[in-house]
Amino acid sequence: MKRSIIIGALGVFILGGCTKDITEFNNNPKAPENVPAGNLFANAEKELFDYMSSPNVNVNTFRLWSQQWTQTTYTDESNYELIERNINGEVYDRLYARVLRDLSEARTTIENDEFVTGNDAKVQLAMITVLEVYAYHVLVDIFNDVPYSDALQGGDGILTPSYDAAATIYQDLAAHLQTASADLGSGGSSGTMGGSDLIYGGDASSWQALANSLLLKLAVRYGDYDNGTAQGWANAALSGGNLITSSGMDANFPYTSSTPNTNPLWEDLVQSGRTDFVASNTIADIMNADNDPRRSVYFRNLDSLGNITGNPYGAGGSYFNFSQPGDAMEDPTIEGVLMSAEEVHFLMADAAARGWSADDPADHYDMGVSISVEHWTGATTLDSAFAASVDYDALINGGMSWKEVIARQKWVALYNRGFEAWSTWRLYDAPTMNVAAEAGTTPPTRYNYTVDEYSVNGSNVGAANGGSDNVMDKVFWDVN
Repeated sequence: MKRSIIIGALGVFILGGCTKDITEFNNNPKAPENVPAGNLFANAEKELFDYMSSPNVNVNTFRLWSQQWTQTTYTDESNYELIERNINGEVYDRLYARVLRDLSEARTTIENDEFVTGNDAKVQLAMITVLEVYAYHVLVDIFNDVPYSDALQGGDGILTPSYDAAATIYQDLAAHLQTASADLGSGGSSGTMGGSDLIYGGDASSWQALANSLLLKLAVRYGDYDNGTAQGWANAALSGGNLITSSGMDANFPYTSSTPNTNPLWEDLVQSGRTDFVASNTIADIMNADNDPRRSVYFRNLDSLGNITGNPYGAGGSYFNFSQPGDAMEDPTIEGVLMSAEEVHFLMADAAARGWSADDPADHYDMGVSISVEHWTGATTLDSAFAASVDYDALINGGMSWKEVIARQKWVALYNRGFEAWSTWRLYDAPTMNVAAEAGTTPPTRYNYTVDEYSVNGSNVGAANGGSDNVMDKVFWDVN
């Protein structure tokens, strides 16, 4: 397999007619032989946030596939082209080779460190586990079956890893999160790892909140597939009461104003000089109908009534005729986000609507909307017209299902998180997506596998997903 999964495989070369000891060539005098676990962990954090934040069409198409943005000049990605730019291959490279490899090496370093023991080791390994789970759940949610049990085992001779069943991977991830949450509450210290943790500075309680919030997300994803198992995960996540429920607890990455540590949004919208991303008519129609106060922050070049001018999805056109990503999107320091309070409240609303908790789903739904509006606009109360448009009980009484109500506002709140917005649509089949102008379909529901995988790991990738690799196939939890 490519280097994206074959970590540790070594090339062999022969120097004919040379009697010199060539073992010295195994050493790079300019590179450290042992990288500290904290450095590996920090790099994995940044690589994960960079991938999730990037709007680069060579890397991440989810802002387009969620139909929040579309393109005016180059419309291939808005019409769901993956192969030409090897976009699906970039997922493997970035998540396996850059994120999971570094986390695996950090784990090995800590496990072999005689000075990191007991609860301190538990806390530090649990921090690594939470990021590993996040990366793997993204891989599953993009592709469905992926290499898991055999992944990153190139050093052990597994050069063509098998593909694990997606639902089985989720089960294992949920188990790991529950163990990690317990370990993060053990009273141990993050030690030197804390100074390298760019999210929470090594605070174990914050990491536990992220672990529980992520477990709740897995439960909600899993709910339509296996309600009983999912409810057990949700109960475990909710039972301790430590989740990301306020903005100060968000799992954010602190990008800076100087390269190479700016948000990838700035790199693609400003540094590259791109002028082809605009608002799609999908998000324009929804936000305009609701009198949404976030319109002027999400986008600029609104019309005289303050409405977003959306481009018919996938159609192309003139950049200046449509609303463009707002000034906030061009701030190099805008935070990257893995999980946020508004997302968690929408997850809690879902759990309540399913009967997994005694909470009123409307309460958590209202919190999700309010936190998002305050985050983007600074307003601590909702405009009356907007509040009436998005009222949970009124929409239910008007004939919408609870899934439609939650999905609509969750999808809008996840504007700067294209992967989650796309996943929200897939899970709830809402809000309604438009048919892409050239592709003639609504968005695909998964990425297909890479050409490289078929070239070097053909038998295993060919057996994945029951032998089907269509972008219109669904990941296992998308059962509706």
